[in-house]
Amino acid sequence: MEFQAVIMAAGTGSRMRELMSSVPKCLLPVGNVPLIMCSLNILKRAGFAEAIVIVRETEKLQIQTAIEDKTGLNLDIVALPRGEDWGTADSLRFIKDKIKQNVIVLSCDLVSDFNLQDMINLHRVQSSSLTMLLVPFPKSLREVEMPGSKKKCKFERDIIGLDPTNRLIFINSEADFEENVPLRMKVIQQYPNIKVHSNLMDAHLYIIQKDLIHFIMMNQHISTLKGEFLPAAVKKQFSLKKKNRNSDLYDPTVDKDWIDLKSLAFELSSCHIASTKNPDAEENLVCYSYVDKDCFCSRVNNLVAYAEINKKLIKHFNLVTGQELKSHEFQKSQVDGESIVGDDCELAAKASVKQSMIGNDCKFDERAKTVNSIVMNNVSIGKECSIQGSIICSNVVLEERCSLKNCVVASDQIIKSMSKLNNEIFQGTEQLMQI
Repeated sequence: MEFQAVIMAAGTGSRMRELMSSVPKCLLPVGNVPLIMCSLNILKRAGFAEAIVIVRETEKLQIQTAIEDKTGLNLDIVALPRGEDWGTADSLRFIKDKIKQNVIVLSCDLVSDFNLQDMINLHRVQSSSLTMLLVPFPKSLREVEMPGSKKKCKFERDIIGLDPTNRLIFINSEADFEENVPLRMKVIQQYPNIKVHSNLMDAHLYIIQKDLIHFIMMNQHISTLKGEFLPAAVKKQFSLKKKNRNSDLYDPTVDKDWIDLKSLAFELSSCHIASTKNPDAEENLVCYSYVDKDCFCSRVNNLVAYAEINKKLIKHFNLVTGQELKSHEFQKSQVDGESIVGDDCELAAKASVKQSMIGNDCKFDERAKTVNSIVMNNVSIGKECSIQGSIICSNVVLEERCSLKNCVVASDQIIKSMSKLNNEIFQGTEQLMQI
């Protein structure tokens, strides 16, 4: 096959650790389906028959048990050595002997209905060395409060420059810049029509040609794909040889190392510099983006994104997960059409579930109410409890008449009767955190 698929599932989930005391990030439930199943389904819909999944050694057995023989794909689950704190590029180097073709790398936290085959076709047509998926950043993520906190989640933006064909001219994190965005004048001459984006999200799905994989293997100082390899590969497109300063054609203005894009914006609008091909550029290396502004897409890499994807998934469930959404009937209780309820749940009289995701084997006593929340597996919710905008992890017991608003409760906890929690993270009877 022309491409090999590699799923990165060895991350620590540092922005979601409250949810991960008993489950790896890639197995967190999204609509009662393990998160990684959404990434695997992207590959399956594109016709892939197999994939390499990179995991942490301590989590391999749990992940293997959860997904193997349930995906329709032949999975090679590879564990990184215990104790190693490796980035995604380091992880690719670890499996170098398994890489025989061009590679498609995607993160285990990608939830999307986009068509990977369309991105592959673009990659082929443009003879691209590297193609990345870009989608609009979900505005709703900036507007909602983070569960367990009174604050809104901070998101780091990428500053991305694209030409009219969506060739990548530059990409860096906003934090890498101060007031100016460095860009060589010769690149501006070659690509006078550059559109700068700050509202596009890197979906962490990359198609990488084998020669660039070799570049990663040889440059062991590159640890991550996103932060180090990607900017280096994009910049390498425009590597220039030193021009003879004694030449009559030498222009010190054109040779400036950087320009201020803010000042340049007006000039570019009326610029008529011819887009001549630069003979000194490395013509064999070209990087493109596949921009899909219409797909349903999110990266589940923090608490806000996790809460939001569980609210929105029901409309896209079958296509995104590759599974059929099960329906359950509860005669004496109320479950609205925007909720998902797992298997073997018990809802007592006048219990209600609205805009929520409920896991398997959960029990709701009389008049227990859940709104806009996530309740994982084997949770018991007592009589007249009220849960709003919260995440309740597995094996939790809420005794009667508890009230939780915008909270996170870690696994295996007991919330005592009459407790009233607001904007709190509950990780143990001795550890109650308010942010």
